[in-house]
Amino acid sequence: MASHRAQLLLTLLPTALAFGMQDVEPEIEPLKNLDTDMPIDSPDTDARFFVANVEPSQTMNRDEVLDALLTEWDEFESRQLVPDTQWAEELAQYLEDLAEMRINHIRAWVKSNLTRFQGSHASVIELQRTLESAVIDLKSSVQLCRVQCASCQLFCIQNRLHDGAHDCKTTHACMQSCEYCGEADELEEGEEKKCTMTCSVNVHLCGARCKLWGKNGCLEECAKVSDHQDDDHQCAAVTHACGEPCDLCYVTSVDGSEYRCKGRCRISVDVEHESHQCDAQYCPIPCQLCKRLCASPDHLHALEADAIHLCGTTHACSQRCTAAGVCQIDTAPESIEATFKGMHECFQYTKYSQVAKRLKCVKIIPPGHLQHEGSHDHSLDPNVIHYCQARCASCKYYCTLPLGHSEQEHITRHGSMSNVRWSVDCPDEEGLEVEGRRFSTSDEGAPMMCNLVCQALGRHVHIDYCRAKTPTECRLGGNHEVQHVARKLRPEPDQPKDYLTHNLFWKRSGFKDPYSREEQTNFAKCDSMCAGSEHAASGGKPAVPSYCILPLFHAPLSVNNARPKQGYISRDGHEFTCRDPATRQQPFHIVFLIDRSMSMNKDDRKPLEGSAVCGKIRARGRNNRLGAVYAALHNFWTARQAALGLQRDANTIILHAEGTQSVCENDTTRSPDELLDLLLPNIPKGGNSFNKALKAADVVISKWWDDARPPVIIFLSDGIATVSDRVVQGLFKKMAQNGKGLSLHAILFGPDATSSRLKRMITIALDAQSKTPALTSAPSSFHEALDSVQLSQTFLGIAESLRKPRGALMQ
Repeated sequence: MASHRAQLLLTLLPTALAFGMQDVEPEIEPLKNLDTDMPIDSPDTDARFFVANVEPSQTMNRDEVLDALLTEWDEFESRQLVPDTQWAEELAQYLEDLAEMRINHIRAWVKSNLTRFQGSHASVIELQRTLESAVIDLKSSVQLCRVQCASCQLFCIQNRLHDGAHDCKTTHACMQSCEYCGEADELEEGEEKKCTMTCSVNVHLCGARCKLWGKNGCLEECAKVSDHQDDDHQCAAVTHACGEPCDLCYVTSVDGSEYRCKGRCRISVDVEHESHQCDAQYCPIPCQLCKRLCASPDHLHALEADAIHLCGTTHACSQRCTAAGVCQIDTAPESIEATFKGMHECFQYTKYSQVAKRLKCVKIIPPGHLQHEGSHDHSLDPNVIHYCQARCASCKYYCTLPLGHSEQEHITRHGSMSNVRWSVDCPDEEGLEVEGRRFSTSDEGAPMMCNLVCQALGRHVHIDYCRAKTPTECRLGGNHEVQHVARKLRPEPDQPKDYLTHNLFWKRSGFKDPYSREEQTNFAKCDSMCAGSEHAASGGKPAVPSYCILPLFHAPLSVNNARPKQGYISRDGHEFTCRDPATRQQPFHIVFLIDRSMSMNKDDRKPLEGSAVCGKIRARGRNNRLGAVYAALHNFWTARQAALGLQRDANTIILHAEGTQSVCENDTTRSPDELLDLLLPNIPKGGNSFNKALKAADVVISKWWDDARPPVIIFLSDGIATVSDRVVQGLFKKMAQNGKGLSLHAILFGPDATSSRLKRMITIALDAQSKTPALTSAPSSFHEALDSVQLSQTFLGIAESLRKPRGALMQ
């Protein structure tokens, strides 16, 4: 409130000083108490003063305003009736009295409107400083030059700071009767009578050219009586000035500008002198601390060595407060409309930022000094508060507690997270969805706010750089609020990272967690969700996820544990309170396209150690990539059979190399062991053709079409082959014509360098699925089976569910 009131008064101040009114257009409004709407009860004048920064329609220049003030003086026309010294003194006093009346009126107005606010408030102090500076300028605007006119003996009545020649603002002609003419008959013999005024007629005066014609102050015509006996013609001027250029030329001011006095030497030509000085009475060089002129009465002051130019008044210190901490934090944040441009979308949002200020020093520099004593402080109150300098790393908001506070945690209101970017643990083309917006790694975080983003994410993790010396040390450290990230994540992909719990993230930040206890309790729980279709969005109804009830980074539970009273334990060790989706799994027609080309003979992938069929597969000489696939397939079939119960998937197995071989089609009767026995005789051989494999899948799906069993293709390869976009597009288009969606899952079990073709296949599949949103099918996906364990887990993941991508904002 104090800041708002001070700012309003600052806005009205120029008009108030110039007119004594709050406003003059479109209607005149007197100065009032803004709280009571009552006019200020103090005397004022109707005079208009020159003040800079007044509305353009009301602006007159300084000389025009001063001329108007002069002519309003009642005694202005009496100038030649009294000595000019007396007249000029009374005029100066008149102008000074007018200015004081206006200044007192303005001070009463400001005081009335600040009564209920603390005088130590920074905004109030700034207002008072501005007012006092404006008062000095207003007084300066009515100060008269009072140097002799360039054309006569009267005083110049222009502003003291005027440019150009001195001017008395008269016709320079004497307006009174000539005393010589009126008293000529009373002259005694031999007595000369001169006209006391510079009469322009020369009926009774000599009128010849003055012997010092051309010198400053010369009145040009001889003022002696006609026919005077000597040849020494002299005008009525008391002094004829030297007239040489003033010595004050080519002087460099403090600001680097060059000053050159245009005046001429005023010293009499009859007086010997070495220094030439004009009529100016003051040093014309600007004050080193403000725009006013130096107060030194010595016009040649600037010629002194190490001269210091000061205006003779107090000055507000221009330095910022040097005390530790933040001087002021505005209660209302600054907001602007900004545009977010990310990988997936572009949208408008409101960006909030904190306005923190280091205020100006409020100490006054005494007259005649360049600086005040002591440190720079924004308040004279010894108990003034400076705020803590700690800043939130994400939004850069300062802590709003006092500097050196005793609280262990910092507190702030938080704003837009402009200092962080997204790091998402999934392919960029997939991204992370947050409140209907999709973000990918390296997208800016400014659309989110520290105190809202976690709420939008629901159960979530944070990401930070790993603090352990090695990944092994991190995994075995026993910290249940940290989980080491095995993958390389941007930014800084080569720098190891950890997932953190919500609680640990805020502890590390040093700031108080801005979320409620209820929200914090929810954030501490596991972010895995049940894969049951009943939890997904459908028919215009939003998704209602069922989450694991265990802590976020819990150890996996064994499926052999005692079955919970309510819910179930998933195969990957999560506990849910809802019904086991395995009891109501949808049966599929699953087409396995298995690469049996010669590269499958490599032994960098082997059957999973400890699996029930590992010995059987090795005994047939399949201790290689193809054997690892056979073992994983057996695990997959076993899991699906347990999930479906009496229902059965229809399994089709097609081996592909240079050609294709159908092992079985639409089989619903064989057990996992029997399916494995069909595969074991087949060994790696030949090259490969992805197009032939996909066309074979097309044929078998069409041949055995069953509305009760939607088709799913699981494509296994090391990626060493080519694939046509048109083949993939045609496959999905044909399925759509039959009114069913198709899912295609590609699994790479070779080097990452050969993954591009499989990834391209999935990109085309996802594009085709996006064009038929009405057809229900699981999104197509790409997986990397880096070893035998992960290969099995990849299959089981397809059989169960896909984890929601993890993502967080980090520096």
